[in-house]
Amino acid sequence: MIRIAYTSLLLLFLSSSVYADELTEAKIAYDSNDHVTAFILYEKLAEQGNFIAQNNLAYMYYNGEGIPQDYQKAFNLYKTLAEEGHVIAQNNLGAMFAQGQGVTQDYKQSVYWYTKAAEQGDVEAQFNLGYMYKKAHGIPQDFKQASYWYQKAAEQGDIDAQVNIAYMYHQGQGVPQDFTQAFYWYEKAAEQGHAKAQYNIAVMYYEGEGVLKDNFESYKWFSISSQNGFGASNVSRVKVENKMTQVEIIKAQKLAKEWIAN
Repeated sequence: MIRIAYTSLLLLFLSSSVYADELTEAKIAYDSNDHVTAFILYEKLAEQGNFIAQNNLAYMYYNGEGIPQDYQKAFNLYKTLAEEGHVIAQNNLGAMFAQGQGVTQDYKQSVYWYTKAAEQGDVEAQFNLGYMYKKAHGIPQDFKQASYWYQKAAEQGDIDAQVNIAYMYHQGQGVPQDFTQAFYWYEKAAEQGHAKAQYNIAVMYYEGEGVLKDNFESYKWFSISSQNGFGASNVSRVKVENKMTQVEIIKAQKLAKEWIAN
């Protein structure tokens, strides 16, 4: 499954020797769901030029926390910060251009700001840029560039990027077909709890793609994926079950339950 070209607009709670106490107070208010107080505190700091407070103020305008939702004000704040080089604001500005929130939808501008942030190592922007290249939003379709940016994000632990780069390796899309790499990245995502990735490595164990054929492991991962709500795993698990002994099935079920419990 491919995530849409949008990233959650994360709050920045970074330390600052000048504003540390005030930022901490605002954070405590926010975490306590006293968004009105948090907004007032961030607004005061933002007026003094603190970029962390400006970012958080934009976030609160975006979500309507402590203040009525106002995409235009969120957009204006992110735009100012993005032009000053703040990487998260660049990504968030790209997201707002992609969604047409507070501004007319403009994929080219979205790609521009995602690229700015991605080149600075922002994982969300790297994922989003990969999506834009894959879907030809604001830029010609380019699977090679899509795979490049998905892999960058995957290497930073982004679970959706791991699934997408795994798929591209499996299909030979933008990269040489490589079942070993596909299995590697599906496994990374599966270990983080991604139900479809768990299903896919179960299939690869069953087919012997990128890994030695292993009905036991296949059954175990189908069971885990099923418990995580991926419906197709139930049907596939029955096919594997027919090739296993009752002892193997019981052991695989036990290991699946232990994995989920942990």
